[in-house]
Amino acid sequence: MKYFMCGHIMTTHGIKGDLKVKSYSDFDRFYKGARLYILHGKDYVEVEVLKASEFGNYYLVRFKDLEDINLVEKYHSDDIYISELDRKDSLDKGEFYYSDLIGKRVVNENMEDRGIVEEIREMPHAKYLAIRYNEKIHLVPFIEEFIGDIDDKIVVKEIEGLF
Repeated sequence: MKYFMCGHIMTTHGIKGDLKVKSYSDFDRFYKGARLYILHGKDYVEVEVLKASEFGNYYLVRFKDLEDINLVEKYHSDDIYISELDRKDSLDKGEFYYSDLIGKRVVNENMEDRGIVEEIREMPHAKYLAIRYNEKIHLVPFIEEFIGDIDDKIVVKEIEGLF
């Protein structure tokens, strides 16, 4: 089975097994009954969300049968995944999974290479593609004013000073 990262466990919160989680998904992955997987060591541990709530820029998540701080401390700094079976089948126009963007080749409108997407960074006013080009990271706003077609590559509408 294939898994896709959707969050990262930052730390524990309280004594009842709550975990502070950074979401890497625009889709609501942390809701009661959601089936997720914690990558602990080399194993994917299946968990079910018992409760979740927003906590600033994070989520507080409690998993079923892990309702004690002593049971969840070992997951500190682990990543949370969703299986390919639980991913939304079809996306609306202009929607993309982060995992489908990361690793894509980036070119400008003249089809000149501008690097590879390394990650997506979420900032308060927009999301940015972090593109490695010439040994540097360049942040390009992920909005239609800067992004053209997306298929096997991402076309960037380049302005002076962007790269």
